Amino acid sequence: MAGARPAYPGQTSQQHLGSWLNDHRNLTPQEQDRALRGDPSFNRLPPSEQQRLLQQLHHVDQLPADQRDRRLDRNEAIERLTPQQRMQANTAIRRWSTLAPDRQQLMRRAFNDLRSVPPEQRGTVLGSARYQSMFTPEERGMLTDVLRAEPYSPPRQ
Repeated sequence: MAGARPAYPGQTSQQHLGSWLNDHRNLTPQEQDRALRGDPSFNRLPPSEQQRLLQQLHHVDQLPADQRDRRLDRNEAIERLTPQQRMQANTAIRRWSTLAPDRQQLMRRAFNDLRSVPPEQRGTVLGSARYQSMFTPEERGMLTDVLRAEPYSPPRQ
């Protein structure tokens, strides 16, 4: 299927890096690297895609456990988005980067706060008088689009 994301080695098209890493979590990073390089489906990928996957694997392996889990959860959330939602999130990120630095910082704070709001309640918070007074409709739309790919992160005690 054209434009489809390749499956991670040894996995069906619905399983991705998070699943692959969970299946191989008891291996050292070197053993994971060997397993990935030895997988026939990995070897069928173009060299540039192989390199990208190896770099992603090495980067994720070096993260602290909590960051690694959050990164993998986010990757899985992105994979569950429809192509249109993925495009909207990418567009929102590009638009966000064109905002004035003070607006970007305000948006970043709101994004970090909204990560701790359950996904089904984020729209209500974004529609609240407080957020309507702080953000333009376009900025609230950007937050909505980017938050679709952000897993729930309960507040830290």
